[in-house]
Amino acid sequence: MFKRQRSRTKIILIILTTIVLYNEYLIYTFTRLFSWPTISCDNSPKCLKILLVADPQILGEQYEAHFPRGFLTRWDNDRYLSKTFKRALYHVDPNIIVFLGDIMDEGSISRNDEYKRYLERFNGIFYVQRRIKMVYLPGDNDIGGETEPLNVKKLERFQETFKQSDFIQFGHLDMYKVNRLAYTIPKVEKGAKLLQGNRTRIVFSHIPLLFMPSGFVQQVVSQIRPHVIFTAHDHKSLHVSADTETGEERLAEMLPPGGDVVRQFQLNSAVVHEVMVPTCSYRMGVADMGYGAAVLDGNSDTMLYAVLWLPSRFTQLYIYLITLTVICMFLILVLCHKLYSKVCHKLRRIVNNTKHIV
Repeated sequence: MFKRQRSRTKIILIILTTIVLYNEYLIYTFTRLFSWPTISCDNSPKCLKILLVADPQILGEQYEAHFPRGFLTRWDNDRYLSKTFKRALYHVDPNIIVFLGDIMDEGSISRNDEYKRYLERFNGIFYVQRRIKMVYLPGDNDIGGETEPLNVKKLERFQETFKQSDFIQFGHLDMYKVNRLAYTIPKVEKGAKLLQGNRTRIVFSHIPLLFMPSGFVQQVVSQIRPHVIFTAHDHKSLHVSADTETGEERLAEMLPPGGDVVRQFQLNSAVVHEVMVPTCSYRMGVADMGYGAAVLDGNSDTMLYAVLWLPSRFTQLYIYLITLTVICMFLILVLCHKLYSKVCHKLRRIVNNTKHIV
């Protein structure tokens, strides 16, 4: 009996250890090794790699459930973001990392003390050891502008936190941070070397532009004449191209998992490409999450783009739930069998004693 109990315990521990090891470590390694494409880039100064992080929306303290559930959901979501980001960072080895807004889920409604805690968590999740150019954009969840009015003080707080110009030059790239929430277009500083060499103009915007045409969008396209636009907000993976002169849409397509792994775009002044990067958080109500990876080659005026799709955390949590349910049912059955055996044994003793007396 004792040996049987030890065997059952060992089997249960082996099953639990295997599932935890797979869900928490192996699935992420397998995804990186076998699912993520490698976007090559030579050692030329005009070949730059960008890692795009969209809508991480680290969970806040007001909307989430009270302790302990709220604490557990924030902890689990932070771990998921940290593990996937570290692997994406290692896989892409980028020159530039761009956060396309909605850094915090409750940034626009947070008090200063809450904001400070969210910022500490954000810096811990997306920690980068070596020197990489970082670009930060505010989203509506950071400063308002969608479900609640744009808060100027929250915008100023974001700008004070991430001290950075809205126009950035890096290598052969001219990068413009457009804010559709505040309807602002960066002004190019005097002395910027815009006309020297073959430069690539990139626009970063949290809210989509070409997907939602307007006078402001036309102004952005006509003033900057970007080659590429990267956006977020809708938590989807999409691509659209348009004529830079008329703004007329030429192509709109989904970029779902399982499609063409790496897309190549020719960059020229006649066509502008907008790529919407999906969210990297599993708590945003969508089934597919990922990071964007882009390589811009100034020598050939081309861009390679791919989405590093992530494993489903909800699937992992369901596996935990099903496993624990099956184990609990098994233990209940074992306990019931033991109780049944004891009752039967007692009944047999009573019957035997009665026969002996008779």
